[in-house]
Amino acid sequence: MIPLFADANRWMIALPPIWLLGAGAAATLLASLVAYQLLRGVSPRLASEARASLGDGFLGPFAWLLLTYSAVALAFTPLVPLDQIYRSLARMTAANNFQRSITVQPGTTAEEIPLDVRPQELAALQLESDVPLIIRTQQPVEGFALVKDAEIPLSPGKPWSWTRTEGATNPFLGQRAKLEARNEGATPARLSIGWQLTAENPQSGVLPWTFAVLSSLVACYSLFRLGAQRISAIASATTKDAIGQPVFAVAIIAGIALLFTFIVIPYNTFGEDVKMLKDSGLTLIKVLALLVVVWTASVTVADEIEGRTALTVLSKPLSRWQFVLGKFAGLALVATLVFVILGGVLLATTSLKVVYDAREAAKTDPLWRECADEMITVVPGLVLSLLETILMAAISLAVSTRLGMVPNLVICFTVYALGHLVPLIVQSSVGKFAIVRFVGKLLATLLPVLDHFTIEAAVVGGTPVPWVYLGWAAIYAALYSTVAILVALVLFQDRDLA
Repeated sequence: MIPLFADANRWMIALPPIWLLGAGAAATLLASLVAYQLLRGVSPRLASEARASLGDGFLGPFAWLLLTYSAVALAFTPLVPLDQIYRSLARMTAANNFQRSITVQPGTTAEEIPLDVRPQELAALQLESDVPLIIRTQQPVEGFALVKDAEIPLSPGKPWSWTRTEGATNPFLGQRAKLEARNEGATPARLSIGWQLTAENPQSGVLPWTFAVLSSLVACYSLFRLGAQRISAIASATTKDAIGQPVFAVAIIAGIALLFTFIVIPYNTFGEDVKMLKDSGLTLIKVLALLVVVWTASVTVADEIEGRTALTVLSKPLSRWQFVLGKFAGLALVATLVFVILGGVLLATTSLKVVYDAREAAKTDPLWRECADEMITVVPGLVLSLLETILMAAISLAVSTRLGMVPNLVICFTVYALGHLVPLIVQSSVGKFAIVRFVGKLLATLLPVLDHFTIEAAVVGGTPVPWVYLGWAAIYAALYSTVAILVALVLFQDRDLA
């Protein structure tokens, strides 16, 4: 076994993707501070409200989390290829299509044509001439150029094109592209050159995407706090209670420890250890989040009803439906916190695992882009797991209005297990007795189809998950959660709190 931290330079390969996450968090923190300063000048009252919100159960811990991620990014900055990341980010916001025309005089044997193109950014190239012309590239392109001389014969009116594909040979070398033209005819040649550029490292987009997601969370929570103050007060109290519970700290600490342990665990999968880490990590985060959410629902709803704390809360100008919605919002915020914390750790360990797996198998060192690619594939799984957890939070809330902690845990985890078996239950009841078919259809109607949120196979295999699928899954989770909350309202409406 090679010592874990031997040859520390190899571990630096995994740092740029982690730095991108931290830089996105730092940009969110900076944007929030700028927005706060502007708010102080426009509306001091709202600025005071924003400052007070740092003491609630969500925004305060979230701000500390952003500070932690920002500190990690700052520490890794000297070890990150900032020039590559900056060029890629600049290319994402710049023009990508270019056209140029050159006149090649007759009798020219080797006229050099410099192009303002970095070969690493070239996505497509097209050449066209109005007379026969021979173009020489910097290296042969399979299928079009002669292997020895890298020459491209152009015929009038017949354009030649090259498009970058996986494994395709780039016609240029070095930091700047150039062509050589030879005109053996008696008339000048009009050479049209068109090219399309793309980011050298499109994985750098992790930074703006991280900023967009985190800043959206801050903005949505701020609007929620300002627009629904009574509900947000209940949500804040629920989140505080959840964070104060020992189960929250145990889940976070155990989750972080296990996720880092997964890096060095030998899965014995013949080179598929990275996939196993992603699968195990997603399942671990989902289970821990469910445990925290169900526990919190029992403590903040069932125990408050039994201890008559809810009666005191509802004696204030607060209706029962606001109480229930506030509890659900608090549970959703708790789940979001767990996923933001442990999800960030999973993304980091995935990047580290790529390097560890390569060194253990004595493979060639991977590029940091490969680490980022593996990390990006985990994100859809985290999104769907969060949606599933929020759906289960609504169910747990409905159960906790009538039952205590132990029945709530049993019912919720039973629903979780059966919800993943709904397709199998329906399929196995086909062709059976009428009562079996009836029970199968009843379970399929009442239980949530949690298989919609299980895409570990796609995540493990690196299969892209369409945005449309994520959208439909979010709609399904919202609809079922709405039904569960309505059931919770019905059960809580006539509950005797005295």
